Amino acid sequence: MQPDSWGRNRYYKYELCDLTTSFLFIIDISPLACLNFHSISHKNSHKMFCTQKLGLILCLALTSMARPKGHSSAIRAQSDTGDPNILVQPTMYQVFPFDASKSVPTVPQLEVLRTDDVSTLENIAVFAGIPADAKTCVLGWVQAAKEERTDFVVKGNGLLAAQQLSRFPDGNVSWEAIVPIAEEAVQQGRPLLHPDTTSWPQIETAESHIAGYVNCAETIYFKIQVDYRDHDGSVYLGQDAKNGLTLQIQ
Repeated sequence: MQPDSWGRNRYYKYELCDLTTSFLFIIDISPLACLNFHSISHKNSHKMFCTQKLGLILCLALTSMARPKGHSSAIRAQSDTGDPNILVQPTMYQVFPFDASKSVPTVPQLEVLRTDDVSTLENIAVFAGIPADAKTCVLGWVQAAKEERTDFVVKGNGLLAAQQLSRFPDGNVSWEAIVPIAEEAVQQGRPLLHPDTTSWPQIETAESHIAGYVNCAETIYFKIQVDYRDHDGSVYLGQDAKNGLTLQIQ
């Protein structure tokens, strides 16, 4: 199995549902207005999943405005105001598919790389301190206005794949330790999201973006890489209170 092939089968299996989900990447989303709808519809049978998903997207669309083509959809995260419902600056680990046992100290930035059609640098992001009674959890990312922005560079393909994991490895965090956990997450059908950073460094205003809903837990883990369905690319995003990955909870 290639290092970046996780989620491939699940992507095709749920392609029809993902066609509706793709609308999330071309509308400006204010999702909290629709969370009650999501909570109610989620209690219905699994057979109605696509219908419920489309209904949620239509609800979101009614509260939104169109975004430029190629830009991911957005919510206005309030991390700079200390909103306790938005977590920022997750703990970040780097893992190396071609140096499988390598383990390095945590880093502050999001940094992923795909070269010659192979993922060569990936990240593990960890959000901790989530309330045990959280019902809705939404992964996103923010960028400050140009004058307050950290380093933000996207070269080539900026489409990411963020696979939610069920657990964290014992001992050192390395590629070989993450492999079985990531495969387990795919088998369990855990959320696989696709935040798109392509072209966003060119936008000088402050923006915030939504990737999608994930399973809530007191600690949430993600494996992040450049998505395999597009060409080579790299993303570097420095993280602070106004820049980087976010987790919105309710």
